[in-house]
Amino acid sequence: MQAVVHGFSSSGLAVAVAAAALLASLAGCTSAPDPPDQQSPTVLSSPATATATAPKTRAFVAVLEKYSEEMRARGATAVIIQLKSRLGEWSSAEGIRSLETQEPVQLSDQTHIGDITTTMVAVSVMKLVEEGKVLLDDPIQKYLPDFENIIKPPGPITIRSLLSHRSGMPDYWVSPIHIVDGPFTHEQRVSLVAGMPWTGGSGSLYSYSGTNYSASALLVEKLRGKDIGEVIHDDNVVPLALQDTLMTGEQPGPQRMLHGYTRTETGELEDKALAPFHTGSPDTGMISTVPELNTYFAALQKGTLLTLQSVQEMHHPKYETFGLGLVRQYDECSNNDYFGHVGVVRGYAALALISADGSRQVAMAVAREPVPDPVGFEDWRSLEMAEAAVNALNLAC
Repeated sequence: MQAVVHGFSSSGLAVAVAAAALLASLAGCTSAPDPPDQQSPTVLSSPATATATAPKTRAFVAVLEKYSEEMRARGATAVIIQLKSRLGEWSSAEGIRSLETQEPVQLSDQTHIGDITTTMVAVSVMKLVEEGKVLLDDPIQKYLPDFENIIKPPGPITIRSLLSHRSGMPDYWVSPIHIVDGPFTHEQRVSLVAGMPWTGGSGSLYSYSGTNYSASALLVEKLRGKDIGEVIHDDNVVPLALQDTLMTGEQPGPQRMLHGYTRTETGELEDKALAPFHTGSPDTGMISTVPELNTYFAALQKGTLLTLQSVQEMHHPKYETFGLGLVRQYDECSNNDYFGHVGVVRGYAALALISADGSRQVAMAVAREPVPDPVGFEDWRSLEMAEAAVNALNLAC
C-alpha cells in the first residue's frame, strides 16, 4: 500500500503521525507533495500550549486514521483526508490512483465529488437572488413557463423548496433509469420522474431528490444563457482561482484522476472514473480535490462567494438538517453546526464540512470498495463517513 501522512504543525514543530498498517498485497512507499498553502495552519503560541493540546491532536488523528484503515481493509483503493483547525493541519493520502497503473495516490488527486455539486449550483442560484433576478419564494414556473410540459407538479414549486429538497418532487435516481447510460439532459432527468407520485408540493417534508437540482439547473441556464458547468465555473471556481475543480465532460479533462470501481453481479470490475452518466449533471457532475474542497467551503463560509446574508439564508435553522444546498451536522464544541455536504456516486464518496466560525474543517475522498449495489446520498457508507468526520472535528476544538 502506498501511504503518505502529513503531521500537524504546532509551534513550528511537525508532529509525526504513524501510517496505517500496510497490506501485504501492495508494496512500496512514496511521498506526496505538501498541500497547497491555501489556508495556513494555525501556529500555537508556546511549547507549553503545544504540549497541552497534544492529547487532543492524537485523539482526532486517531479517529481519521481508524476510518482510513477500516476503509482500506474493506477494499477501498484510496482514502484522502485533510483536516484543518487551530491545532494545525493534518492530511493523509493512502492507496493507489488506479488498479491499472498502481500509481500512489496523492493529496491533490482529482475525484468525483457527487452531490457536493449541488452546493455549487445553490451558490449560483443565490447569486441570481442577490442580483434581483429571482426570488426564493417565487415558483419556478414563473421563470420556466414550459416546466409543466416536462412534469406535472401538484402546484407552484418554489425555488426555495427545490434547493432545500422540500418540493416533494420524486428522485430520478429511483426511477427505472439505467445509471450506466448517459449523458442526460436536465429535461431528460426531470422527465424520468414524470409518471412517479409526488410526496407533496412546496413546503413538503424534507425528501432528498436529485431531480430538484435538474430543475434548478434549467432555471440557471435560462437566466444566464450558459450551460450549468460554465455557470458553476464562473460563480464558484474563478473567484477562488481553483485549478482542479471542473464539470465532468469539460476539456481539458482531469490529469490526476482517482479511479473508483464497482463490481458486476458476475464479479467483474468496472472503472467508474468519468462515467458518461455524470457529464453535465447538476447533482453529481463536478470533480475536485480534497484541498480545493476545503478551500471552497472556507471561502463560502467566510462570505467570499456570496454575501454573509445569503450564506446565513443557506443554513438558516428553519431548514433543520438540510439547508439550501448545505447539510447541517451538530457541533458539540460550540453548540452550533457544521455546514457542508456529502457526495456519493458509484465507486466514490466525498465529504466537506466546516464549523460555523470557520475554525475547523475537514474534507475526505474515498475510492470505495467495489460493490454491485447502487448508492445514494444517504446510504450507510456516506453516513459512516459523516460520523467519522464529525467525531474528528469535535475532538479538534
